[in-house]
Amino acid sequence: MHDGDCRFAARSSMKFLLPLVAAIFTQASARVLYSTDFDDFDLGDNQWAANPAWATDNNDSTSGGVNFIDDLAFNQALGKTAGLGLNRPSRNRVRILTQVPHDHVATGESLIEIETLISIKDSENNLRDDFLFSIYNRTGIRLASIRFDNEAPEAAGSDFGFWREDGTNRYDTGFDFIHEELYDLFITIDLLDNSWSASINGIPLFENEIFTNAASGDEIALSVVGYEWDLTSKNPSLFGDNFLFVGDLLIISKLPARTPVLMLKRDENGALTLFWYGFRNRTYQIEYSDSLKENSWKNDLPNSTFTTAGMSELFRYNPPTMGVAKRFFRLIQSD
Repeated sequence: MHDGDCRFAARSSMKFLLPLVAAIFTQASARVLYSTDFDDFDLGDNQWAANPAWATDNNDSTSGGVNFIDDLAFNQALGKTAGLGLNRPSRNRVRILTQVPHDHVATGESLIEIETLISIKDSENNLRDDFLFSIYNRTGIRLASIRFDNEAPEAAGSDFGFWREDGTNRYDTGFDFIHEELYDLFITIDLLDNSWSASINGIPLFENEIFTNAASGDEIALSVVGYEWDLTSKNPSLFGDNFLFVGDLLIISKLPARTPVLMLKRDENGALTLFWYGFRNRTYQIEYSDSLKENSWKNDLPNSTFTTAGMSELFRYNPPTMGVAKRFFRLIQSD
């Protein structure tokens, strides 16, 4: 089995120190698409891919201990965990995947939430590789990934840390990780808006970025997720003996909120600002009334109509000076 106790301290190159928090896998008003803590998997080498819920696109990670299930990680505090890496692969990119077919158009559940516990064990042979959590559509296109770049942090121009990928480009999140530290990766995806956000231990890595540039239209859909081992070298014999721990995985789908909430605040001078979160492809009209009587609502405030251009966005509106003792506002949403 594989030694996974926590013994490493923060490296001097850390950009941010991320505190460890407990993973919470409880969600309300959501449908579970897939969930596992690996406790019903068999222990041993090759046993992650041997579970019928998981598969690989090659024979590499079903033999040789490239994937495994053990119960020694983090002083056995997590029970069984899955692992990817450590031993020699037969190719320079290994994927282990599970199918999560989801028709968000038919169900209306266009919001996806993914939570997984992960940790990276560093190489002891001075060769370092990358690991990814990736999302694919039904045609096999990799839509997006979170990359754990394990390049030596002290190397000149090192890319060590967390990166986001949209299927075409990759972007540095500005966060590093600590080897053998347990992290709670939480991802939210809006398939209709083609946007996503991610956090590590409750700290945002990025917010409301474009989810994928690798597909468009109906091809932006959840079908397969999984973990990948991406060797730095094109020669599989030059593999790092680093590996990825996975403690838990939860994937849920939710109906998006479609009723905007109008909020207001005043600054230190008493000036009023109305603000709300506008949904994709909607038009909004600010209306007001000075009495709340029937037929008293008006929509003639200047520049008080708003339309979302594409993705959802936050709107703000500063109404003109009222000249009355009190005034009521409401927000009308239309397609």
